[in-house]
Amino acid sequence: MANDEQWHLDKKVPLSLIFAMIVQAAMVLWVVAGIRGDVEILKVQLQAQTIRADKQDQSSAESLSLIRGQLDKMENKLDRALERRP
Repeated sequence: MANDEQWHLDKKVPLSLIFAMIVQAAMVLWVVAGIRGDVEILKVQLQAQTIRADKQDQSSAESLSLIRGQLDKMENKLDRALERRP
């Protein structure tokens, strides 16, 4: 490989370009860190929502069970009332 083909940094590259590239790299890292933080927050919110949904499902199942019990009692009372009817 010839000496001219190797990578090198020339004085022709302005310092402002190097500075801009460093700033861009820092901004990318900052954005990625922000996204990671948002993902962690969403994970916590998902766990809380799952717990709320499970409690709501359990409450709904209990309510439905109570309603079914009451409907069974009403049905039995209606059957007895119809049997007594002449």
